[in-house]
Amino acid sequence: MYLNVFLQWPVSRLKPVMVWIHGGAFEMGSGDSDFYGPDYFLAQDVVFVSINYRLGALGFLNLDGSDVSANNGLRDQVMALTWVNKNISKFGGDPDNVTIFGESAGGASVHNLLLAPSSKGLFHKAIAQSGSALLPICHLSSSVSTQRAFRLGQALGCETKDPQHLADFLRTVPAEKIVLSHGSAQSDEEKQRVLSLAFTPTEDLGADAFIPGDPVKLLKEGRFHKVPFITGVTSAEGKLALSGIFNCCDVVEIEKDFQRIVPWNLSLELGTQTCKDIADKLRKFYFGNKPVNEETLQNYVDMQSDLHFNHGFYKSVKLQIEQSNSPIYAYEYDHKKSINFKDFKNAPENIP
Repeated sequence: MYLNVFLQWPVSRLKPVMVWIHGGAFEMGSGDSDFYGPDYFLAQDVVFVSINYRLGALGFLNLDGSDVSANNGLRDQVMALTWVNKNISKFGGDPDNVTIFGESAGGASVHNLLLAPSSKGLFHKAIAQSGSALLPICHLSSSVSTQRAFRLGQALGCETKDPQHLADFLRTVPAEKIVLSHGSAQSDEEKQRVLSLAFTPTEDLGADAFIPGDPVKLLKEGRFHKVPFITGVTSAEGKLALSGIFNCCDVVEIEKDFQRIVPWNLSLELGTQTCKDIADKLRKFYFGNKPVNEETLQNYVDMQSDLHFNHGFYKSVKLQIEQSNSPIYAYEYDHKKSINFKDFKNAPENIP
């Protein structure tokens, strides 16, 4: 694992440290300077650190009942922060003034670090951009994540119901092969859902649990690091559902089968009456009597923004305000600029 440290030299005093956690749906992206450069931050006289962490099944596979720890990608982030805490003063950074910040999956990572007992004292302020542990696309139950691990194992040639047997088998499989088989972890029904990610952070069990319970419960009980916190969303988060990068489909297909937009975390099987009823209510609220087509794309974006981002964001802010005396600032970003999501191309050529 690599991290990058950028600073202006020479250093006459210890400077504030900002640690960047990249996004990418927990399955792509990196912290290198080609995409996330330090220029703007160095102009503000800080030490800028960008980190990498394991992604996809390598970072977020949960195999409950085996010796495989869950949330290894988040554990990598804690390891990086531990390194920063011990070594950043040698680069002119102040280990007692560390701000973690991230976007999308990186923002959700920041929020998860607020919930993780193992990250206590490693940072002093936090910024979560377009990400929260409460977003349905950023959190899996332990049981769902384990089911996906078994599907992945089956695709790789291991037919078993024994989690430890599967764990031992996966250790013999080349990492590249696991990455290439990533998409097989989801069921056919899960693949039909809009914005469904295969492996994300999950609550884990046992004494070594990284996230010791349901995030909503942890926030309600005040079991999080109460540091100054900035968090927010953009005005059109739902455009992600039109990107074609994740499990997204043409809006024409949505019009034909509208219930596919019902969030999978509601645990409703497609085709059931309850699922159809919820889909009908969503259609009426966001579209009225209009069809889903190119003329109602903004309606579609608004709906996806609320379902997958805004609801979880506002809920997390509300719960934290109720339990924390530290300042919490919420924002909505509405600035339109020439460089945007379509320029996200930061994967190595040999990784799909």
